[in-house]
Amino acid sequence: MARITLGTRVGTLAVRHGRAVLETLAGEWPDHNLSVKTVPASGAEDSQALLAALTAERVDVAVVPLETLSLQLPEGLKLAAVGRRLDARSALIAKGRKSLAELGVQASIGVFSARDADFISAVAPGAVPSVLKGSADSELSRLATGEFDALILPAATMLGLDLRDRINAYLEIDEFTPAPGQGALGLLVRDDDDLAFETVYAMQHRPSYDRVRAERAFAAALADRPVGAVATVTDDGELTLFGAVIENDAILQASVSGEAREAEDLARELAQDVLARGA
Repeated sequence: MARITLGTRVGTLAVRHGRAVLETLAGEWPDHNLSVKTVPASGAEDSQALLAALTAERVDVAVVPLETLSLQLPEGLKLAAVGRRLDARSALIAKGRKSLAELGVQASIGVFSARDADFISAVAPGAVPSVLKGSADSELSRLATGEFDALILPAATMLGLDLRDRINAYLEIDEFTPAPGQGALGLLVRDDDDLAFETVYAMQHRPSYDRVRAERAFAAALADRPVGAVATVTDDGELTLFGAVIENDAILQASVSGEAREAEDLARELAQDVLARGA
């Protein structure tokens, strides 16, 4: 009997992700012995401990929210599949306020990545962003105690925690462009593990995979700049990529369309266009 161990990070949402993947794969591979193992990791955007466990063969598959995945994967690992993507937008959680503009100057805003903090500083000058270190469900309590005026989280995170009713507004992508891969769950395996690859490939949702490929290629082409990106794919295979980058304290935005199979080439083309606009 094939044995496959799925690795997830610690936390309510991570455990739910792991269980959902296990249930789906168990339906596809009833003869496999599948289990889930949690791997402690520090920080909401840090998946390095999970990838290290995959490299060390302590787990066979890493289940990773793709907004937390580094653009450069450790040698010997690959992204085998991307599940059907949820809402890619970010969500505003605040006390009765329906937009970033309503928060006002000097509003304290909790975010879960340095990238999000950079985008808040650019789109809401005067706001005071803070990068949170705890899990989403634990940090939400700090909003109730008045430590923050608002939190900004991936909408998919709130939906995954059954907290849709806590969302005050969905931030549109041209207002607050989300991180590449946000709202998508990736399944990573070792390059030489054909069994794990074949097992998780059953969850591959090709349009979501192409969207993520485009967004990550766009970010990679822009080096260490703060980047946001969202791609969409139509039923006939046309991909549209919207990208944003912070350059010299300004947000530059552009979009490009083409065939989904050329996702990475389109992304690099868009990155060159955005940089030319800022030159």
